[in-house]
Amino acid sequence: MAEGTAFSVDEITPEQFAQMVAAASDEQILEAIRAGGTKAVLDRIFQGMQERFVPEKAEGIDAVIQFVVTDQGEEFPYAVTVRNGTCTVEGAQADTPKVTLTSDLVSFARLTAGQAQGPQLFMAGKLKISGDLMFATRVTGFFETPKA
Repeated sequence: MAEGTAFSVDEITPEQFAQMVAAASDEQILEAIRAGGTKAVLDRIFQGMQERFVPEKAEGIDAVIQFVVTDQGEEFPYAVTVRNGTCTVEGAQADTPKVTLTSDLVSFARLTAGQAQGPQLFMAGKLKISGDLMFATRVTGFFETPKA
């Protein structure tokens, strides 16, 4: 993700995104995501999560997972519903999530690209968790991580 790198949000694959994140500094990640439109890029990331959902890993799960990604004082909420072997994503605030995961834009990009782990982000204060903490430890396992 070199200086001034632009990408088509609609066409980027999760693998390409993971490769870009792996090779970029925090500042380059912010610049590229903001250049692509923060909401549009987050919409694509969550679409990718839905595409990479692994039903067998979420067997018996019936839960709404609230993600809140923050950038420049703005919150971007996404409700991810895992139910009956399916995963749906909505760019909205959930009424009664089982768990809420809140992270800054760079930490979230690194987490979803497989370049950072949830427990380390949590311990560093870059990932806040409210609700069912034990369930939160399982969430990333419901999705295949893209390879950088």
